[in-house]
Amino acid sequence: MLNIRTFAVIFIIIFVFLSSTGCVENSIDGTIDILVTILPQKEMLEAIGGSYITVTLMVPPGQSPHSFEPTPEQMTKVAKAKAYFIVGSGVEFEITHLDTILTQNPDLQIYDCSTYVEVVSFDEHYGQQYYHNGSIQDHEAGTDPHIWTSPLNFKKMADIVFEGLIDIDPDHQEYYYGNYQEYISQLDDLHVNIDLILSEFTGRSFMVYHPAWGYFGDTYSLEQIAIEEEGKQPGPAGVAALIQQAKDLEISVIFVSPQFDMSNAQTIASEIDGTVIPIDPLMGDYEETLLKLATDMVKGFK
Repeated sequence: MLNIRTFAVIFIIIFVFLSSTGCVENSIDGTIDILVTILPQKEMLEAIGGSYITVTLMVPPGQSPHSFEPTPEQMTKVAKAKAYFIVGSGVEFEITHLDTILTQNPDLQIYDCSTYVEVVSFDEHYGQQYYHNGSIQDHEAGTDPHIWTSPLNFKKMADIVFEGLIDIDPDHQEYYYGNYQEYISQLDDLHVNIDLILSEFTGRSFMVYHPAWGYFGDTYSLEQIAIEEEGKQPGPAGVAALIQQAKDLEISVIFVSPQFDMSNAQTIASEIDGTVIPIDPLMGDYEETLLKLATDMVKGFK
């Protein structure tokens, strides 16, 4: 008869063998390993997936999706992951590294969170303006990947997350559905609250350094004026034009993403007797960040 110690050794050998052959797909703690690109997605996945998933964030806080390179530690987690919920709207990290990630893990299931979202180019946003050499430019090449900055888009991304989780793990569909419903309700409340805050300012303009808030502007009929154009800072004539535009539109707040240089924004703010406010589009607390953005915009409008 096998004693307990011998049985335990046999069990461990079987488990290691099954893991190496791909028959065991979950983490050792029983959760499902999931990859996401940006922090707002991690918050969403953890809210809906709860205790049944473990989420690996590919672009850590403080890093830019435009330039971050995955680490060896992350690639180890990629090899064990079951699924990757990509943003899907043209985030540079995904464009640059997704093929490498799939080479590392050919069985990785990909879920595109932009599937139900209308992804538009930068110049298709409501009232989008850029300044270059002192004049307004009507066109900014390329699609705008920052779809998550609109709560209405974020709800559509949550639909993909829920559908993906029940596809991966149908046994816990009821659990995921309860979490999904609660999360959608929170996003609905967030949208209503922001709409109430901004409703009397329809058509007003707000100034940003990096054009990350176009979808937010679309949702609440606000005009985004961007200092940066195609990743480039404006020259002296462009800065002068932005200063005059801010004065004409009575803009007193300039929003700057913490991943980018603030010097031009500070120059403009000093000339209009305004304020530079950091606001992170890669926020860790989605609801709090967007409510603060709306409140700070109102301060800038008055």
